[in-house]
Amino acid sequence: MPGDRSLSGLGVSPGIAFGPLVPVILASSSIPPLDDPAQAVRDALTTAEQELNDLVASLREQGRDEGAEVLAAQSLMAADPMLLDGILEQLGAGAELDDAITATSSTLQAMLEGLGDPYLAQRADDVREVAERVRRILAGVDTVDLTAFDRPVVLVANFLTAAETAQLDPEMVLGFATETGGPTSHVVIIARALGVPAVVGASGLMAASENSSEVALDGATGQIVFDPDRAVAEDFADRAKARAAHVARVAAYAGVAVAYGEKPVAVAANVASPADLQRAVDEGADGIGLLRTEFLFLDRADPPSEDEQYEFYATAARSFDHPVVIRSFDIGGDKPAPYMQVDEEENPFLGVRGARLYSHQPEAFETQVRAVLRAAAVGSVQLMLPMISTVDEVVTLRSWIDRIASKVEADGAAFDMPDVGVMVEVPAAALVADALMKHVDFVSIGSNDLTQYTLAADRTNGALGHLQDPLHPAVLALCVFTANAARTAGVPASVCGLVAADSLGAAACSSMGIGKLSVSASMVNSVKATISSLDPSGGHAALELAIASSSATEARAALAEWVPE
Repeated sequence: MPGDRSLSGLGVSPGIAFGPLVPVILASSSIPPLDDPAQAVRDALTTAEQELNDLVASLREQGRDEGAEVLAAQSLMAADPMLLDGILEQLGAGAELDDAITATSSTLQAMLEGLGDPYLAQRADDVREVAERVRRILAGVDTVDLTAFDRPVVLVANFLTAAETAQLDPEMVLGFATETGGPTSHVVIIARALGVPAVVGASGLMAASENSSEVALDGATGQIVFDPDRAVAEDFADRAKARAAHVARVAAYAGVAVAYGEKPVAVAANVASPADLQRAVDEGADGIGLLRTEFLFLDRADPPSEDEQYEFYATAARSFDHPVVIRSFDIGGDKPAPYMQVDEEENPFLGVRGARLYSHQPEAFETQVRAVLRAAAVGSVQLMLPMISTVDEVVTLRSWIDRIASKVEADGAAFDMPDVGVMVEVPAAALVADALMKHVDFVSIGSNDLTQYTLAADRTNGALGHLQDPLHPAVLALCVFTANAARTAGVPASVCGLVAADSLGAAACSSMGIGKLSVSASMVNSVKATISSLDPSGGHAALELAIASSSATEARAALAEWVPE
């Protein structure tokens, strides 16, 4: 019956889309027999690199920096010898070319996905897309053209690549839904930057969309309705009006300071690229609460120099009056870069990653710290250490940082000593927070890893989605424990991670007394609007009910009673 054919996915790019349905059908990319497979794959990688470079140039001309940066990274992957060498090794062992590409890309994807960081997991998607591009070139199959529509449409697909998404025209593609995909993919990041409503992970999407001519989707709730009747259509029209009003209201908070009652709450941005930095400036963020430096270290044959790092850190510092918190590189120990020689591990999630890696890569750590110290001389810069489990780790690293500062001073370089803090993302760190506060200048609760380690659930595993809610009472209790310890010691505390961008999560953090939330730039003003709408008189009771709940669902319900819609 019209209006009843619906399903749900993950709403990842807010907005309402309603229009003609266009399915994206991919042609088969079967590689034919080749006389010289090794040379053919070399040529295909060169072609892929050139195609991607051409797309990057086109996107930059259009001012689409987010998409350009993603595809620039893919171009570097196409040129990286790791991919070619892996394929050639498989061919040398007797594998067919198609199988060699699959095996090599699968190995690299598993390596990156096993590092436990969404940023690195995005790189796994890049490997997959580069491999598919190479396979398409070898098969002689053209790319799908999603730019030639004669009317505005809504796309449905099994999946979209970052390259396809980056080229979408928001005037002609009202929105899209995919059967696969997750909330942290490059496709999602690009869709948000373009303002295109999107739903991903809608299982059964392609089968459900058969014989449909129209579709409506809600990029916030994840709801998808095929051939909606008049009542459903009117409902979606009302949602679109409400969304427009919300966007206008939120935009008014750009550059505006907000408070929870009498306590100021800064809303800073998470930054992982130059495009992110510009977006944070444009959105009027209160500085950078988490500068993920991994992008400087990945997709290259050699480590970034001190001067290269300094230039970016200094640019970030000059961009804000508020602090810029630079996280030292948080890379796992599964050979994420060819120049980092670290033993393979059975479980990289619990292995040599974050601060644990620095003793294995002392030159890389010292180079980065030197760059941070120099950047601190031109603006308000703070240095944050990731994956801290014990107080001894902090004491050792701070002593090391002091020695590095002495060397910088002896070299005669201009520098300043930044505040040094840690991420609380391991339950052990939260449980010894009282002792930890004696050795840090600030702390930042990393809710993503804290959730996965508390609930023993890999956050890159979609099958464990029910165990990945940061508002689980156990996670909230650890956050409160940390916030209380920081307040008692007079140490500033912040939160970075998905919980801070969740309206209920932002409210819970504010009621804990957290003074700074760090979210993606696109969410900065929405979070500010949420905080300004809160009535602090009900916050303590709501938080206590949430922590006393038996599940994340109950905790959310308790907070929802207090937080305005």
